[in-house]
Amino acid sequence: MNKTVQFLDLKPEINEIKERVQEMVEKILYTNTNFILGKELYNFEANFSKYINSKYCIGVGNGTDALEIAIQCLDLEEGSEIITQANTFISTCLGITHNKHKIKLVDIDNKTYQMDLDLLEKSITDKTKIILIVHLTGSCCDMEKLCTIVNKHNLILIEDCAQCAGAVFNGKKLGSFGLLSTHSFYPGKNLGAFGDGGAICTDNYELNNKVMKIRNTGCIEKYKHELIGRNSRLDTFQASILDIKLERLDINNAKRRNNAELYHKLLKNVSEIELPHIETGCIPVYHLFIIRCSDRDGLKEYLKNNNIQTGLHYPKSIPELTCYEHLFDKSQFEKAIDNSNKILSLPMYPNLPEEDIRFVCEKILNYYLHY
Repeated sequence: MNKTVQFLDLKPEINEIKERVQEMVEKILYTNTNFILGKELYNFEANFSKYINSKYCIGVGNGTDALEIAIQCLDLEEGSEIITQANTFISTCLGITHNKHKIKLVDIDNKTYQMDLDLLEKSITDKTKIILIVHLTGSCCDMEKLCTIVNKHNLILIEDCAQCAGAVFNGKKLGSFGLLSTHSFYPGKNLGAFGDGGAICTDNYELNNKVMKIRNTGCIEKYKHELIGRNSRLDTFQASILDIKLERLDINNAKRRNNAELYHKLLKNVSEIELPHIETGCIPVYHLFIIRCSDRDGLKEYLKNNNIQTGLHYPKSIPELTCYEHLFDKSQFEKAIDNSNKILSLPMYPNLPEEDIRFVCEKILNYYLHY
């Protein structure tokens, strides 16, 4: 087989919407010429907040800014303790450190790769102010249990929804559980722009207004700068593209679940690998399809030699990163570190051909047949 099985191919989805995108871009270029904070942004914000079941949505420059602004708007005392999980992407932690707060990490649940909620409760101190939960891979932990812990200790819950657009827990959209939720529209996300983009959602009117000011140099009305803000605005073009793609998000997420179902069917009898385990009550959206195996590097190389692209999400946990390792005792995060050495992300996107999935699984089976 000479063709390459791509880890992610955005072209099929682009082709499905390109005519509508072209029409919208031309309309903005030649009619509105309002490239920043145009009406298309406000349309998308209204539609996305409705989709998430949140009262307000504020578009910002990217998902990392969304995390930083969400924490900034709470005006916590400097050095407050914020708990998140040890296996997230670095942006989650940058949102904490850029606000000069203390990161506290919790190890992971071995089955779901999500935060270990029993360890979370043991980690809470009187200095803890925020639980920053990350819905990794398009799935989640037991959100009812998490909310019980948050309420019991009178904490603030922020959801990092960079990978879970459209996912549901017990009938409720992820992104609508916390006081604030942050979203990334990086091109490879389930809801991805044609460039960078992000958003913050909340039901709180005061926080909504504050975030709107922070993203726009400290003001809502031009030149009336009421606080120290920044320039982090989701531009009109990206918002219009996201609005078009939002209409197809549920359809594309269903395709991802079908892909995952086929992976499960074809690989369920391979004893050498662990397949994704989904928390009861969660309807995932499979931003990633991650398997786990002790000989990850060997399998990855074998698939590469057979023209199959894979990914690592993530090759190092937060306590192992050079910029953060001095803050943590690695022995406290054995599961996250072990996980980072075993996980392998297989190709996953809505229009991934069935024949490609079957080819990937065939090669995995062949690898272990001769292992």
